[in-house]
Amino acid sequence: MKIHFNGAAQTVTGSQHLLEINGKALLLECGIYQGRRAEFYSRNRSFAFNPSELDAVILSHAHIDHSGNLPNLVKQGYSGPIFATAPTADLADIMLKDCGHIYEEDAQYMNQKKSRRGLPPIEPLYTKEDALQVKPLFHVVNYDQLFEPIPGVQAQLRDAGHILGSAGVCLDIEEQGEKKRLWFSGDIGRPGLALIRDPQLPEKADYLIMERTYGNKPHDDPEKSFIELRDVIRRTLERRGKVIIP
Repeated sequence: MKIHFNGAAQTVTGSQHLLEINGKALLLECGIYQGRRAEFYSRNRSFAFNPSELDAVILSHAHIDHSGNLPNLVKQGYSGPIFATAPTADLADIMLKDCGHIYEEDAQYMNQKKSRRGLPPIEPLYTKEDALQVKPLFHVVNYDQLFEPIPGVQAQLRDAGHILGSAGVCLDIEEQGEKKRLWFSGDIGRPGLALIRDPQLPEKADYLIMERTYGNKPHDDPEKSFIELRDVIRRTLERRGKVIIP
C-alpha cells in the first residue's frame, strides 16, 4: 500500500488522499483548495494524479474543502463510483451546483476588469453544468454497511458526528496475504450536540489518517457555546444591530 497526501497536508483545505492498493487507485476526498485567486485556480485545475486512472472515490462528508473539486475530477476523465452516505450525496449535489454558479459569476466579474485592461479572459474553475455531471456517479451506502470500493478492500462508513451524513472511513485491507485496518477520520464532531449523533471513534486501527485543523485545541461545552451565542445576539439586538448567520 502507498499513500499520497495531495491536499490538506501542510495546509488546511483541499483534502485529497490517494491510496494505491493491489494495483488499484482509491481516492479519499476530492476537496477544493481555498486561497488566493491565482493559487486557487492553478492548484485546483491540476491534479497530482490522472483522474481517469482512479478506480473509486470515497467521500466522508459534503463540506467544500472535502468535496468541492469533484466536478473538475469528472471533467478531467473520472467516471467511476463516488461512495458516500445519502445525506452527503444530497448535500454535495446542492453545494457543488452553488459553487459552479459562484465560479461563473466570479469569472464574469474578473473578465469585465480584464477587458477594460486589454487582458485575455479567464474560464471559471468549473460551471454549474459541470457540477451536474457529478450526481450520477454517487453510490449511496448506509452507516456500517460493508462495501468493496476496490478489490481486497472492505469498507465501512462510520458516523463522524460532524454534519448531516458525515462519516469516518474504515478500510480493512488485504494485500499480498497481509491484513491491515486503515481509518480515515474525516472531520470529527463533538459529543452531546442536539441534532447530530455522537461520533463513532476508531476501533483496532493499524493506520490512522487524521486532519488536524484545530491542532490540540479542545472544543468548549456545547451549552457554553449556546450561552455565548445567545448573549451576542441579545447585545446586538439591544443596540439595534444586525445578526448575520451564514
